[in-house]
Order: sequence, then C-alpha cells, then structure tokens
Amino acid sequence: MKHCKFRAFLALSVLALPALAGCASDDGGITIKLLNCEDYIGESAFDFTYMGKDKQGNPVEKTATYAGVVAGFEKYESEMLGRPVHVIYDTYDTNETMLASLKTGKTSYDLIAASDYTVQKMMTLGMLQAITEADRERLVNYDDYCSSYLLDVTRGITAKVDGKDETMYDYSVGYMWGTLGILFNPAKVAKEKKLPEEEVMFDMLDWNSLWDDKYRGMMSVKDSMRDTYSVGVMKRYHDDIVNYMAASGDFDMEDPMLPLLEGKFDEAVANYNPKLTQIFNGCTPEVVAEVKDVLLQLKEKIFGFEVDSGKDDMVKGLIGINLAWSGDAVYAMDRGENEADNTIYYAVPSTGGNIWFDSWCIPKGSDAEHKAVALDFLNFISDPTVAAANMDETGYSSFIAGDTVHDLIRLWYDPRSYAMFQYDAIEGADWEDSDFIYREYQIKRDKDGNPILDDEGNVIPIVDEEGNPVPVVEDKPYEYDEAHDIRYLLGFDVDDPEALQNLADFAPEEGIVNMAGSTFAKAMMDGVEVAWEDYPDVYNAKVAKFNELVEQYNATVSEEEAIEPAEEAEGWDIRDLTYMFQGTLDGVTPEMEQSDDPAVNPYLFYTDELVEATVGEGEQAQSVLVGRQFYAQYPDNNMIPKLAVMADYGENNIHVLKMWSDVKSNNLPLAGVIVFAVVLAAAAVIVVGALLTRRYYHKFRIERRKALAAEEKARKKAKVE
Repeated sequence: MKHCKFRAFLALSVLALPALAGCASDDGGITIKLLNCEDYIGESAFDFTYMGKDKQGNPVEKTATYAGVVAGFEKYESEMLGRPVHVIYDTYDTNETMLASLKTGKTSYDLIAASDYTVQKMMTLGMLQAITEADRERLVNYDDYCSSYLLDVTRGITAKVDGKDETMYDYSVGYMWGTLGILFNPAKVAKEKKLPEEEVMFDMLDWNSLWDDKYRGMMSVKDSMRDTYSVGVMKRYHDDIVNYMAASGDFDMEDPMLPLLEGKFDEAVANYNPKLTQIFNGCTPEVVAEVKDVLLQLKEKIFGFEVDSGKDDMVKGLIGINLAWSGDAVYAMDRGENEADNTIYYAVPSTGGNIWFDSWCIPKGSDAEHKAVALDFLNFISDPTVAAANMDETGYSSFIAGDTVHDLIRLWYDPRSYAMFQYDAIEGADWEDSDFIYREYQIKRDKDGNPILDDEGNVIPIVDEEGNPVPVVEDKPYEYDEAHDIRYLLGFDVDDPEALQNLADFAPEEGIVNMAGSTFAKAMMDGVEVAWEDYPDVYNAKVAKFNELVEQYNATVSEEEAIEPAEEAEGWDIRDLTYMFQGTLDGVTPEMEQSDDPAVNPYLFYTDELVEATVGEGEQAQSVLVGRQFYAQYPDNNMIPKLAVMADYGENNIHVLKMWSDVKSNNLPLAGVIVFAVVLAAAAVIVVGALLTRRYYHKFRIERRKALAAEEKARKKAKVE
C-alpha cells in the first residue's frame, strides 16, 4: 500500500477541522471535500483534451492546460456544470489514524482514498455508500480504461456488509496499485559480505535469503505490521506454496524463477491464485504464533526497522537490502542512478508476494448532489491523460491503462523510444531540454527552426485565441514526418568515405545512426528498414565501425581533441503486460493480440533493464533475471498469478497486533544490539573519561591552591621579618 509521509500531528489537525462535506460555496457553486495521502496526486501542469461547450452551449472539442489534477477538475467540472465547483483537499498520515478520526463522526468527506484492507474495514463498519449501476453511468472512463485484471481482482475482494458478502468493486473505485518486494544494491552487499554480485542477485529472488546469515546486518524491514507479517507468511509456508505450485501444473518447477508455463495464465489466476491467497491470509492464533517465530528469527538478522527512511538509506548506501513498496523502489532506483551512482534492483521473489491497492470510496455522509460531483471527479481522474499525469508525478502505477498511459510507459521504459530519440542541439542544452520526435503541440521557433525558450529554458507552445496549445496536425507517435514541427538532426554515417574527416565536427550525442522514419512497428536505420528485434545487433555493428574511426581519428589529434568511443546497446528482452492493457487500447485486432512480436502486439514491450545472474557451473548452473524500474512499476504477466491480496484480519486482528507488539518489543535486532552496545560503550568511555578528567583537574586545582597559599604565606612571613 502507499504509506504517507505527512507528520501525524499536522494530519490530525486537518482531520479536526469542522465538517465541510455537503456545503455550498459563497459564489453559488458547490464544494466537495476529498481526503487522500500526501504526495499522492499530480500537482504539475498537463494538457487535457475533452468535449466541452462553445458560447452557445454546443459541444466542441477543446484542449486546456491545467495546473494540476485537483485544479484541473475544478476548472473542467465548473464548465461542464455551468456553475463553480470547488475542492477542499485534505491529507492524512496512516490508514489507521484516518479511520480512527473518521469513526469519531467529527469530520465527513465526499471522497476518501484508502488502502484495500481499510476499505474492507469501512465496508464492514457500514461507513460507505455502495456505487450503484446508476452511479456507474458517470464512471464511463473507469469501466472503459481500467485494467480488466485489476477490475476482476476488486470483484474478488469481499467484506461483510449487513451480514452479506459484498465486493470491493461495488464500494470503491481503484486508484493506484503495486507490489511489496526486495530492493537491493548487489555491488554494496557483495563488497561488504565478500560475495559475487551474481550470487546476491540470484538470492534476492528467494524470500528465504533474508534469513540467511550471510546477509546478516545488511537489511532493514518495514516497521509495518501487515507488510512484514506477509513476508513472515511467505517464509513460514514456503514449502507449502512450492508444493501447491507443482501440483497446479501451471509453472516450470525446474527453472529457479518458477515461471508460468505458456498458455497457463487464466488457469493459474482462476485455480492456483486462490490457494496462494488462502495461505497468504492465514491469521488464526496458531498461524500468527508460527509467523511470530520466524519474524523473531528475522529480527536477529536485520539492521533494524524503518518507516520511510529505507529508500533514502539505499540511495546513500547505508544499507544494502530493504523491504520496499514498488513505488518507493522506483524512487530509490531513480535517485541512486542519478545522484549517487548506485545501481539498485528490485525483485518480487519467485514464489510471489503481496499486491496492494489504494481505492476511492464515498462515505455515507455525502448527499446525492455532492456524490454526483464526487463521481465526476473519479471519472475525471480515470481519463488516461489525467492518470498519466498522476503517474508522472507520484511514481506509482494507476489502475487506468489506455493509449496515453501506454505511450507514457513506452516513453519511460521501452528502448525503442531511446533508439528513436533525437538530440535537440540547443547550445548549452541538457538531456532534460531535449525533444522526442513526438510532441502533442506546436512550439515557437526562430527562422532557423530552433525552439525559442522562455526565461526558465522551457519551450513555448503556440496557442490559439483562447490560450490553448495548438496540437500538431496529423501527428503520429514517434514517426518522423515533414509535417512535424520538431527539428530532426541527421545521424553520423559510419559508411561515408569521408567519415573520418567528418568526426571533427560530429557531436556523438546526436546519434551515430539516422533513425528518420522509424516507428514502434519498424526501425529505419540510415534509410534501411530493420526489424526491431535485430536493432541491437545492427546498431552494435555500426558502433564497432564508429569506434574504429574514433581510434584512427584520436591517433591524429591531441588528447584534448580526442573523441569518446560510443557504447554498445544492451540486448533486449520482452515484457508481457497483456493483463494491464488488453481491451483498453484503440485499433487492436485479435491477430495483433496473438502475435509474440512487440512490433505487432502493443501489449508487449521491449526492455533492456533485465540482468541475468548465474550461480553454479556446468550442468549445475542456474540463472535468474533481475529487473529495475520497469519491473517494479509493472510486474510481468508471469508474476501476476503469484501475487496475493492481503485482506483485513477481522476478528483475528487482535492476535496479529499482539504478535507485532511482541516482535517489536522483544529486544533489538542483533545488528542493532551491536550498534547500541558500541554506542553505549563509547558513551561510557566518554562519561568515565569526563569523570576522571574532572577528578584530575579538581585535584590539580586543590594542589595548586595549596601551593599558592603556601607561597603567599611565605611572602607574608618574609615581609614581617
């Protein structure tokens, strides 16, 4: 689940405000009140195209630039309703704090975002309104663009409402989702523990490794009862889970990654996953006692518990392994790569783990008028454009798919995007100032075609009479066309007879291959069509030629004039995200869906982030693949049946709470004990030293005073005589 960073005292002060749900504003409009975690919604500007109204009230397509998701909804909804709409947006620190405050009845809201187990609890407590079929007429975006897999999961999560089993789908609208896994820095761990890096990578695909003495003191775990309990369950019932996997016939048990067999996805989701979920949600007194034992063992091996510092500690290199939520993992990997030169990885072990959801729900205190506007808000944030803006800011994965989110994921992670990237040669420009071949709107340019920048270095959009950016006419994603207003720079032709002479004027960042005409369906390399699966090999052949020229060139110039050789492209693997995007993209045919070629099937993505780790030699050798940001953001299709939702503990919550209290209070972890002992010893040395020093100087001052007194007495005696 997404855990907030907001300080508790401030969140509580927000919740203590007078109830404002159901109120009208002074300007005759309507005000709705929302409650969400902090840092969990987009606040940056984004463009939004929608069917609005002209001055005569006729429908017309419009494009507006909104200053954030909440501000955008206020502007959009005000136009749609014809009267002002305002949003009061509050935040809270934890689900438990939020729920306890709401149960007092002193506050009320029209919409609340909460984690899956909290939504279940609120359903059981009778705090929520059902989302009816009539309500869903205002949620067309959600039903059209939400991942069908995620929708089915919410339909399978139930809670007792007035004695009847009701589904989470009928009481909430999904917002963000993710996994719990292991964040690790193999270089740091290998160096400190004198291990091969590949061995560290291999081990991190097994929950049992966290209990291995060879990783003692390297890891911090979440100071979160539910998350750490789930890891204890995966350890305690590891053998049972493996036996269920083998008995299902859905997995390749000879492969250490335990991958899904081809064509077994639906069967594994329908049959194996419920068995895993049953084990995963065991919380009887007997199960809790067993999990407590393994968590106490784990406690002896870890450095300590942390609430929100783990991701920063990983970036700084203070720890080498961390139990992490997928969104925090992406944050840590990005920062580690950009700021600290730390290459960090993320893994959900091969037996699976926890998948969590955060959803919006409507409390009973919201009246019909405000509920209608709240539903409009949910429909607004379920538009793929808004969902993409949300993801771009928060780093978490939205329930929503659709073409805009699909394009964003390609932009972030698919190496075809990097291959088609063209450097925008503005003097002094950095990577962040560069353009991709595709832009949604036209920008101002000088007579030479160079972008005109504002005082902050940003491109300036061309706007219409109403101030809206003018879109590029007949634009196609990443497909170069003369109609595009983006300047295209030709690459360096390594086959040119005069290539060596041209090196002096060549900027390597412009690319050694001319990719003009490339699309996600095909690569055009120096005017020759190449299948994307062959791109790395063809590119690396050109790199080899280029580096030969560089070597010859550098031999004729000074060291200051020398050119850096180009780097080879990594090999590409394929990620299958059918579960996320199927049924949400335009123009996809059954034939396309059945293809195993990412150039044809849009549910497939290339990736260059997977690293193979091998242990053993010869016939005993075993290999696994570990990933980074893309893997954390979106698990592969193979992993989905191995992810279980952790339900509310219900009446067994008291046993889990007692267990967690015992684990936390049962002494410090061994690493913590050692650190504490060292600190205590150092403090003792300082205290003793201070006392001895003080005693010494006290004695010294006494002796000095005696000496001075004796000298004074002698002087007086001499003076009398």
